[in-house]
Amino acid sequence: MTENRWDIHYTKDKSELLYPDENLVRLLKKRLSDQPKASITAIDLGCGSGRHLALLNDLEVDCAIGLDTSTHALRLAQKRFPRRLVRADITGLPLKDAAVDIAIAWGSLHYGTKERLPSMLGEIMRILASGGHLFATLRSSRDTHLKKGKHLGNDVWITSLDDLDGSIVSFYTEDELIRYMSIFGKVVYGLIERTLVGDIGSVISHWVVHAVK
Repeated sequence: MTENRWDIHYTKDKSELLYPDENLVRLLKKRLSDQPKASITAIDLGCGSGRHLALLNDLEVDCAIGLDTSTHALRLAQKRFPRRLVRADITGLPLKDAAVDIAIAWGSLHYGTKERLPSMLGEIMRILASGGHLFATLRSSRDTHLKKGKHLGNDVWITSLDDLDGSIVSFYTEDELIRYMSIFGKVVYGLIERTLVGDIGSVISHWVVHAVK
């Protein structure tokens, strides 16, 4: 999705998500249970309206950074988390090497072509400290909800769905997930799926990934 489309997306009421994803809540709570929060630097890559920045704040992470390409998204995030917000793209992160202990990429890595994913993951690897953690999602190839519009091949689509109309979305098999994430020292993952209420034939499917540098 181009920057302009993201700005359009974040002018709509449905884009302002208020509550954190419960799966990320569980993962972060487990990770942070035995470490002083003040010693951790975390970044939310594609922070949107700031729901996971608010989560990091609730979990008492002292240094949390929100990054997004959309000016409108950052304005929404500022309402909840009025500090350390950066307008940038994941392929060119304005952070020093090994500067971050936790990176969150929840719902952001699958937007764009598959050729773009190695650049994003490479930048995340660069900014993560040794032993740093990535918590991320990727759209699964089992998903049918976003596969509406024009198929570009290799399970990459220009979706025509609602407020995401015109965005490029890539869908990943388990083998692709393993291959792309192999740059990390340790990777565990799961699959989360649901259907729409009133439309059980439409499947929303995500890989959930916890990777360690």
